[in-house]
Amino acid sequence: MWLKVEGFKDLMRSWWQGMSVRGRASYKLATKLKVIKQNLKIWNREVFGSLESNKFAALQQADYWDQVESERRLTEEEISIKKEAKEGYAKWVNLEEIHWRQLSRELWLREGDRNMGYFHCMETAHRRRNTMDRIKVNGIWLSEEQEVRTGIADAFKQLLTEDSEWKADIGGLNLNQIS
Repeated sequence: MWLKVEGFKDLMRSWWQGMSVRGRASYKLATKLKVIKQNLKIWNREVFGSLESNKFAALQQADYWDQVESERRLTEEEISIKKEAKEGYAKWVNLEEIHWRQLSRELWLREGDRNMGYFHCMETAHRRRNTMDRIKVNGIWLSEEQEVRTGIADAFKQLLTEDSEWKADIGGLNLNQIS
């Protein structure tokens, strides 16, 4: 909402650069943010005031010019004033809509999604299903962590070691040499 105001970024920049704070970087940042927060509160009250009351005042002004126009023909200057009043009302309605959208997003972030508990419960159940409490290695069921580690390591050692009892012997085959 504030970013829609012309000159807001320059105002923020001037506030930020206009402060001189001594100390560590984290202290400087925290102090500057506190001062900026206070400045923003004051600026918001001065520029926007109460959105609802500003919108209501703009609506009354637009209604007034509509009523005057229904009674008589408006001059060029009055037509311009009426147009500005309607644009002002549209601006306040738009700002109020932005305000409520931001507020609802803030509430959602603060309170969280109502289904969050359900999804956490489902995730926990999924994690429980995906755990192994025992494993069968070489026909033996192992459940202790150290047994499982040793059993798996031994199974791979046995699988990957060369068996000395049997070796392929191709010495008796007479193969033609390819040149």
